Amino acid sequence: MQAVCRTNRGLVRENNEDRVLVKIPHLFAIADGMGGHQSGEIASYEAVKLLATLEFEGMPEEQILPYLQIKIENINKKIWEMGQANKKLSGMGTTLTALYLSDKNHAFVGHVGDSRIYLLQNNVLKQVTSDHSLVAEMVRQKKMTATQAENSAKKHLIMRAVGADPEVEVDTFEFLLGGARKILLCSDGLSNMVPLQQLQEIIREEDLNALADKLMQVALAAGGRDNISFIVVDVEG
Repeated sequence: MQAVCRTNRGLVRENNEDRVLVKIPHLFAIADGMGGHQSGEIASYEAVKLLATLEFEGMPEEQILPYLQIKIENINKKIWEMGQANKKLSGMGTTLTALYLSDKNHAFVGHVGDSRIYLLQNNVLKQVTSDHSLVAEMVRQKKMTATQAENSAKKHLIMRAVGADPEVEVDTFEFLLGGARKILLCSDGLSNMVPLQQLQEIIREEDLNALADKLMQVALAAGGRDNISFIVVDVEG
């Protein structure tokens, strides 16, 4: 298993509130913080730090998703309590999208927010997570088209975040890696800047470092309006 990651403040934001976790060969995560000055980066840092302590070794596969869910719920409670204890941190939160690979055939996901996981399978890049955003929910309810959502000024508003409330609903699911070449985890600083077709073309590249550099270059060239973070996992490597 090989992986590459990048994170960048972008061209507009003062701070980088994204955090990335890479524990080859099994555990990967993206956290995109939000809140007042500096509190977003504290929320994302805490989420990734706590997630990094998870131990899956020897765990039966049927226990992985329940374990991942309760641990993210616990992380949510911890960050929420930090916000309650310190007024400067009040209202902070973070997306948290975690990927655990038990082997080269099975992937397990715990997901809150609008960071994303994509799968390059049969040479096609597909989004496997669902955004917990206002516009995504409106699209699901057929109150907005996908094109309208893409161009909406409200696309940054999310419906769920780790640490924003005392409890959080976590999406957990498993997917199979048959025929897969790569997995992309990213914050919306990449997915909002680079169209899916262009992401697909770049991620087909064989050289991981070259494709990572190119992903960052095109996101910055498109405006770099947000922090940009991503992980590319080569499941064939």
